[in-house]
Amino acid sequence: MLYTAAVAWCAYQLPDSLLFVVPGAVLGGGVLHVWRGRPWLGLLVFAIMVVAVPVLLWPSMLTGTYADLRDGF
Repeated sequence: MLYTAAVAWCAYQLPDSLLFVVPGAVLGGGVLHVWRGRPWLGLLVFAIMVVAVPVLLWPSMLTGTYADLRDGF
């Protein structure tokens, strides 16, 4: 239920984040947690895919923010 709720909330609030949340929920929640019976590993994989991987993209997000601030929105 945790993974389904995370996907539903992100679909409602942050639809662009589904690129990271859905594979994390399927791999971490569906495959590792439910199917293989490894809940902590599933939760860890989900957290890495949803939190750690997007952090690698911060420089590109900051570039757009800087351009918006410089141009006055």
